[in-house]
Amino acid sequence: MSCRMGHMSILGWLSAPTPGRGVWLAGERDGWERVEYAVLAADARAVAADLAARGVGRGDVVAIALPGSRDGLAALYGAWAAGACATMLPVPGYGAGAEYTAHTAAILEQARPAVTFADAESAPLLEGVAQVSEVRRDGVGVETLVEPGGVAVLQFTSGTTRSPRAIQVTWDNIVSNFGVLYRWMEWKDGDGMASWLPFNHDMGLLACVMTAARQGDLWLMRPDQFIRGPERWLSCLGPGKASHAGSPSFGFGYVARRVRPEQWAELDLSGWRSAIVGGEVPDPGALRAFAAAAAPAGFDPAGIHPAYGLAENTSAVTAGAVGRPGRVVRPDWERMQFGEPVHVVETGLLLPPADAVTSEAGDGAGWLAGQGWPIPVDEVEVRIADGEGKPLPEGSLGEIVITGRSVAVGYVGDEPFDGLLHTGDAGFVHDGDLYVLGRMGDSLKVRARTVYVEDLEFKAREAAGLNRLAVVSMSDRGRPGIAVFAEAEPGPWADKVNQALRTELGPDPEIAVIAGEHGLICRTSSGKPQRRVMWQLWSAGKLPGTRLS
Repeated sequence: MSCRMGHMSILGWLSAPTPGRGVWLAGERDGWERVEYAVLAADARAVAADLAARGVGRGDVVAIALPGSRDGLAALYGAWAAGACATMLPVPGYGAGAEYTAHTAAILEQARPAVTFADAESAPLLEGVAQVSEVRRDGVGVETLVEPGGVAVLQFTSGTTRSPRAIQVTWDNIVSNFGVLYRWMEWKDGDGMASWLPFNHDMGLLACVMTAARQGDLWLMRPDQFIRGPERWLSCLGPGKASHAGSPSFGFGYVARRVRPEQWAELDLSGWRSAIVGGEVPDPGALRAFAAAAAPAGFDPAGIHPAYGLAENTSAVTAGAVGRPGRVVRPDWERMQFGEPVHVVETGLLLPPADAVTSEAGDGAGWLAGQGWPIPVDEVEVRIADGEGKPLPEGSLGEIVITGRSVAVGYVGDEPFDGLLHTGDAGFVHDGDLYVLGRMGDSLKVRARTVYVEDLEFKAREAAGLNRLAVVSMSDRGRPGIAVFAEAEPGPWADKVNQALRTELGPDPEIAVIAGEHGLICRTSSGKPQRRVMWQLWSAGKLPGTRLS
């Protein structure tokens, strides 16, 4: 598909918006503001005219630090209508300060935007980093959309650490990946979406864009609004409202804990057809808790689809097949080795019938949820490879490798992927489902944000007062975790490292601190830690050391 055909399939509504449909924006405390697509199209055209007057056009980058709002949507579509590439910046959370500024500065250094839009909350934190502009929606709009360049989005790896990487996502990537997502959801004309995910996360951005492309109603909340009142998100999913929503599994677990029984009793979730679970390794316990809590509201647990995806493949890779119950496995963690067959001890259903007498998967500890497998029509191919990239037999633990039209161009300033993506994620295939353990050495996902080990390593060295120290990410029985290797004698420094990393990561990830003699840390000829090699040795039980915590 040509770039022109691709971008018009997504932006065509700017010329012919569907009457009576649009976006519902959550009010600050309660209520919703409805903005029809005809109004948003006029907004976008006005922003495009403003950008054109500044000389911004094809091939330029527009950076957008705006939460889920009318201005944020106008800036995104206005940038595209002007022919520019968009990059969505994170917005500051509670207590944001120097770290947010440093992280955003690192993004802007790579993106080199011609214009940066920001709201009143973000702008003061960007002083000295970027010249910030306000979104102007009151001018005369452009009459004709500008033919864009090949890259639609610079999607920065999610998170709040200081090592962001810019992924170049093309229009063809987006169109191809939308085909995957629409099939997963069995999208129908008139369907709607509810989202609380931020625009700078690939799931949050694409949820908005794909809904607008099909001119469905979109209910849009900010993450902080979801945290304060998750029942508002659920209220968008009743009959006649949204039929689809997605979230990392921690979000579903949060809803199960926070929404009170009397609030569930007031909800009707019978119209909610698909709940896509992505952004992190799914937690079977959290999904079970949500399904049980939502059952009295009429929620059909068959709509839960654990999915695997990553921004380097635009977003979606695999998800459970529609109509097929989700499955779980419990592998023999003690015998698991990279490159070797995985021994599955038990199997079961992710969500067994309510009247089933079973404890399978329990609270999720030690169990993995199946995340489906691609079908040929999706033009996505997945294989499991060893450390040299060679295919492994089905059932073996290895690196997940992806090919297909959704694979992004590559990172800015790095070698292109050329349609072949080595994900850095470890996984295996069992009975037709992909099971993902998590990152291999260089980063980890914590509540759907990517945290880079280089940043953790800096904090660990600072806390320990040691230089010969390396941090490696790894999975501990399906939970994200890290191992800190230090060529040093055991001592009080280990507790200081643990405390510093807990402050950064929170209570969820496992943390192992390991001391050993010189040579414990595997290094390249230039002295850099070989994190993936260490991950493989650790998973095979072949790294000596003393576990301290």
